[in-house]
Formats: sequence, C-alpha cells, structure tokens
Amino acid sequence: MLSMSSSHEMPDVGGDPTVSSAWLSVGISNDDEVAADNLNNIQIKYHPSAAIPSQKIPFTEFTRGHRPRAYKPDLSTDPWYPFQSHLDFEFAELVLEAALNKEQVNHFLKLLKSVHSTTEVFTINEYNDIQNTWKAASHCMTAFKKEVVCIDGVDGEPHEFVMYYCSLWDWVCNLLKHPNIGPHFVVDVQHLSKFNSLSFIHFIDEPWMADKLWNIQSKLPPDGKVLLFILYTDKAKLSSFGQQKGYPVVAHLANLPMSSWNGEGIGGGHVVGWLPIIFKEYSGKPQFANFKNAVWHELFRKLLQTVEKKSETGCWVNCWDGVAHHFFPVILILSADYEEQAVMALICGVKLNFPCPICLIPCDHISEFPAQYTLEKREQILIQQGLHDIDSTFTVIENTDVYHALSWDHLHANFTGKFGDPLWAKLLRILDKAGHQAMARVEKNFSEMPHWHMLNHFEEALSISYTDGIEVVFACHNILLQNTKKEGYLLLLLELHTVNSLVVGWEVVSTFNVLMQKYAEKEDNTKKNWNFLKNHTCMHVFDDIEAKGVTCNFNTKPNEKMHGPLKEKYQNHTNFKNVAQQILDVDHLEAVSELIHCRISDYEAYMETNMQSTIGSNTNNAEHEDFFHVRLGSQIKQPLTLEAIEQRGMIDKAFMQFCMKLSKLLNRYFEVTQKPLLGGKCIQLQVNHEITEYQYIKVNFESTVDWCQYTDHLWCNPHFHGHSCYDCCIVGNKSSPLALVHPYDAPTGPRLMKDVHLNLWRSHEQPWESAEIFSVESIICSALLYPDNTRPGEHLVVDMIDTDIFLHVQMMHKAAGHH
Repeated sequence: MLSMSSSHEMPDVGGDPTVSSAWLSVGISNDDEVAADNLNNIQIKYHPSAAIPSQKIPFTEFTRGHRPRAYKPDLSTDPWYPFQSHLDFEFAELVLEAALNKEQVNHFLKLLKSVHSTTEVFTINEYNDIQNTWKAASHCMTAFKKEVVCIDGVDGEPHEFVMYYCSLWDWVCNLLKHPNIGPHFVVDVQHLSKFNSLSFIHFIDEPWMADKLWNIQSKLPPDGKVLLFILYTDKAKLSSFGQQKGYPVVAHLANLPMSSWNGEGIGGGHVVGWLPIIFKEYSGKPQFANFKNAVWHELFRKLLQTVEKKSETGCWVNCWDGVAHHFFPVILILSADYEEQAVMALICGVKLNFPCPICLIPCDHISEFPAQYTLEKREQILIQQGLHDIDSTFTVIENTDVYHALSWDHLHANFTGKFGDPLWAKLLRILDKAGHQAMARVEKNFSEMPHWHMLNHFEEALSISYTDGIEVVFACHNILLQNTKKEGYLLLLLELHTVNSLVVGWEVVSTFNVLMQKYAEKEDNTKKNWNFLKNHTCMHVFDDIEAKGVTCNFNTKPNEKMHGPLKEKYQNHTNFKNVAQQILDVDHLEAVSELIHCRISDYEAYMETNMQSTIGSNTNNAEHEDFFHVRLGSQIKQPLTLEAIEQRGMIDKAFMQFCMKLSKLLNRYFEVTQKPLLGGKCIQLQVNHEITEYQYIKVNFESTVDWCQYTDHLWCNPHFHGHSCYDCCIVGNKSSPLALVHPYDAPTGPRLMKDVHLNLWRSHEQPWESAEIFSVESIICSALLYPDNTRPGEHLVVDMIDTDIFLHVQMMHKAAGHH
C-alpha cells in the first residue's frame, strides 16, 4: 500500500507518449475571464466554420463520449428480417459461427425437427433455406466487388491481378445512418483545454482534437465537414506454416470516439479490400521492385476511387437524425509497418540513401535527430532521388499527403523497447563478461518480478531471444552499477529515457540521443552501426501526436489483431483454393449478422422500456452494473469470528490487536462523520462477532490520464494459480467496507544516486505488526512493487506498467522535491 491523496490536478509531466491512452498538454490558451474559472474546468473551442460558440464545462459534468439516446426502432418490419423468425436467425448465426457444411446442417435440422416443441416459429427446413436468407440479407452491408487489372510485367508480357474491394463511401454512409453509431460521430473539429488555476491547457487524444484536422477544415467551404479515414494494410499468415497468405486492407472512421473505431463491432475496423500477393517467380529481376509497387498502387487506386470525386467536391449525406451534412473524405492516417510504408511512399527501402518515408532524412544523419527536416529539403530529395518511377495512388484524394499520413508505429518501433534488437544482445554480452554469478543474480531478479496482468513473467529470461524492456531496468539495477560496469549502466539509462511525454518529449529525445552517442563511442571497436532507422523514427512521434492525436490512433496493433479472425475463416470456411473470395464472403455475412443483432437488441430494449413504463416500475434508482467504485469477490464461505482472527496474530503479526484496531477505526468513523452511535456508546466488538473474508477486489477508478473509467483487479490469495498473490495499491481517504493493509510508507533515508539516475521511486515496508485497517473505498488504483533484495524491506515502484501509475509516481516525485 502506498499512501497518496487523489487529485484532478494536471501534472507537469505527461504520460508515456508511446502508450495509447496518454493525454498530452501541447499549448496554453490565455483567457481574459481566467479569474471566473474554477480549477479543472473544461473549455471546448470549435472551428470557426462550425459557427458554434465556445463552451466552458465544470469538470464534474464533463463526459467523454455520448450517453445512450433513446429512439424508436422501425416497427414496420421485424428486426430479424429477412429471416422469418428470431429463432431462424439464431440458428443461421450458429451455423455461420460453427462453419457447418451442407450435410451437417441438414442432419442437424432433421434432429431438431424430431424434438421440436417450442412455440416460436422455426421455418428452416434445409441448408439452402439458410443460404437463400443470408443472400437476401447481404444487401444490408456494403458488398465486395471483384475487379481484374492487367499490368505489364517485368518480362514485357501483360499479367492479370485480382482486387477485391468494397465502396468506402457506401460503408461510411451506412455508419452515418446507423441509429446506434451515428450519435457518436463528431462532425466539427474541437480544441479542448483544461483550467489549471492560471490558464487553459490544450490537451489532445482524439484525431478530431488535433491540429491536422483543424488545418484541413480551414481549407473547406464553410459548410464542409471532414470524414477521417484510417487505412491499414499488411500481409497476414493464414496457414499454420505461413505458406498461404492474405493481404487485407482495413479501414476505420476516426470521427467516432477512439473506443468505438479502435474496438470491435459495427463501428470498429472493417476489411474493405484484399490485395493480391505477387508470387516469387517474378522476383529477382532488375525491375521487380518497380513492378511490385506499380501493381500495389494501381490496385489500391480502385479502392480510393470510391471516394475520389467526393474528396474534391464533397457530398451531402442525411445522417441518422435526419440532418444533412456536407462531407469531404480525407485519409488522415496510414497505419503500417516499415515495409508497407516504403511501398506507400514509393521509396526504395531501409538501405536507401534517404530511408525515412516521413522526412527523407539522409541515412548518414539519422542519429543527429534534427529538430526539423524542412519541407523544402524534403521536396528537393523527392525531385532528385530515392523514389520509384511510379505514380502514387494517394494523389487522387484531396487534402491527403502520403508523407504526413504515414505515422510512427509503437508496435514495430518499440514492442520490446530498444532492448529487442540490438541492445538485448549487447546486454547479454556485458553480463557474460561479468561472470556466472552476475548472470545468476539477474536471472533471480527476473524470476522475482511479481506476476501482473499483461506483463510477461520469465523464470529463465536470459535464455530467450528477447524480453520485456520494462523488466530489464529492475532486474539489472543492482547488477550493472555506474562505477563498475559503465557500458551496462548506460544501457539502463537508454531504456529509461524512451518513456516521457510530449511536454518534455523533444528534450528527452535529445537526451536519449546523447546517451546513445556516448554508448556508440564506447562500442567503436565492435563495428556495430548504431545509426539505425528504428532509433530515428522516434523523432516523429511528437509531430504525429500533435497532428493526429495519441499513438493508438496510428498503432498497427489493433489491426494486426484482426489477422487472427481472418486465419480462422481460412481454416474453417474455405476449401483452401481461391480463398480470398470465400474469406470475404464470410466476413461480409458476419457484418450482416452483427447488424441484425443490433436491431434485435434495440427492439428488445425498446419493448422492455415500454413494458416497464406500462406497469409503472421505476428503475431509475437501480445501480448500473458498470458504475461502482469497488466490488468484493472470491468470498470465503465460512465466516470468521474475531476470536479466530485474534488467534491468527500468534502466528501472523499482521493480525496482532486486530479487534482493538477495528474498534478504534469504527468509533473514529462515527466521530468524523458525526453520525450517532448506537445507544450513544462507543463500539465494543465481542469475540463472537463474525467477519466475512474476501480475497478479490475489483476497482473502478477515474484515470489521471484521460479522466475515463478503468478497472483494476486486486488479489489477496495465498494460493493464486499455484503462487501467493498479495497485490499493492495506492490509497486515499474514504470509509467502509474494510481491508487489512500492510503499509509501505516507512522512511527510506537519503535518495540513492542510482535512483536519481534511473528515476526510481523507492518505498520501505512498515513492520509486519504495523498492519492497518483501511476502507476499500479509499483505494485509488493498483501498484506493482519490485523487491530490492540488496536492501531488505525496500521495494521499487514499477511505473512503466501503464500511464496512470506513471503519472501518479511523477506527482509523488514532484511532491518529494525530486524534480
């Protein structure tokens, strides 16, 4: 337990910019009415063309996203139409999910008919009934088209390539008119700021809050609204051994909240195209690279042509609420790994003289981290060299610059920090030189990292090819010391300084580069080239955030997650021949199924609401399942008496004087809240009073990063999956229910120099018998502590688990005068 008071104050140092949820302070707006504003007030400024006045909202009333809006569904047709009944639809959906073939379905139907007793109509008699009904329903979602394109190959002969795609415009119009998705659309650009008692600080997370969209809308007619497309493409392994591959194109609509377009369901990512993969028999010839890029851009143009004209003139759309808007489609973000970025930007790859697809900086100057590689210099390079002799397909879309749309990718640039390659291999060599004893201590330190959600845990970390950079600092902090192993100590500093915010980002990148150069000087004799592109791309992350919002907006991870379902469709729904059409057909039917599901859910919710209003039931006071602070779980069935708990104190000092501590706390509670005591007497607990013990707490908390609700899971279980698990947390001041807590707030003495260099927060546990009783309502969020075995009783806070704990620790550093 770490003691800390909860506050909405904006910290001076923001969250890790490489983590998706971080809000980032990027500027200060002065206001003449500052004196009238309250701390944490939110100010919303709309683009002038929206003709909407600025708003100031108290923080307690500010919400991210939209509350559900009640509406009346279309009752003229059944929500499961064109299926004859709800039961028909559920059965057809089961067949689709289970990938049953024709013979299996017909046999299944015969069995069902023999035991059929339900009063609901069931009209499906054979497999063809299902297929015909899916065919009738398929028009509900945008269907795929097949187009064959002929391109002259490297041998001078024409070659045919097949492109599957659906209309981007039809797809987005379906979303705009959808009664559940439409209300969440943001059609006007906004700048949001938060008052910090002196001025309004501009913050960014969504793309429609960033500078790029503001600048684009300034170029449009006064009634113009921007439709923001995010496009992703990459090859996906469909077969287990990777011999069969797919090449999907995924689209997102960034006018929706991040939680919608970056999630699953109708408003999430959608496969809108399928590119062909050029087989290896074409490769190895001098003009193969040009040919491959020509095929890619010519076929990708087919997809973009569905919005080409509308990007120039705009198009009016009647949205879900009947209000028409004049929309202009724009490709804001191209999300891809480096190989795909090189194809999109038409550069020749990593060995090029100008390898960065964003700024085209000369390869000899990558490590210099220039503050700005100007547009003029980039244009000169584009003219002189470094590009394929191919027309870019992205020129057909107005207000789209492929070099600005390409973005830094957290997944491929920082999946293992800089420790993945080459620093992890170098660290192993340094530890090998330090001897077997040092390596054994590091292995032991890795194994002692507490188990934590989404954190890899290794028993033999040094024997694998890579590890998580978060754990490296804590596993090696007491092995690679500054005065004995300077090269290894520099490696720890390098990893630490990749974790900082936009506020100090450029300064930290510069510091990181200085440390990298120092390390490179130490390694001159190894002939290792530290002038690598992956290191350089970090300089673009801050520009990308200011222009497009936080990094999850352009991270490839959510898109690559979609490769799994595509692989399942390949294995369960195809005959392994000409698989693209079969996979896309199933994907389309699943989208149709999701749409019908939404209709049925809306219909049932509407009918239930009407029924409740008819019988006069009042559900307004019912607590919604998701809106709570703490919930207890994993209950011990047999209650414990206070006498039994006191007897534990003979073995476990944490339970010493438990009854006295609990009585004191309860009496103090009534004193502070000024509530009357029963009978007017102080509470005196008896040994036969019983207590119910729980071993799990679910905590909902408001993030200090973006003020949204997140959930932590805390365990106190001596036998959790074969290991003891006693999680830590940060606490404030609230009342009941109660938890017995071991405090970690004992003095730690003068701050160690390595803690200063590595920016570590050290805590010291109180004696075991000093356990205190706290209210579980006072829990703010969880905290991961790593034991420092060189100093018994002391622990280090792992502040790189997520941005919330990072900000909490930064505020603790500030309060302690460490910055």
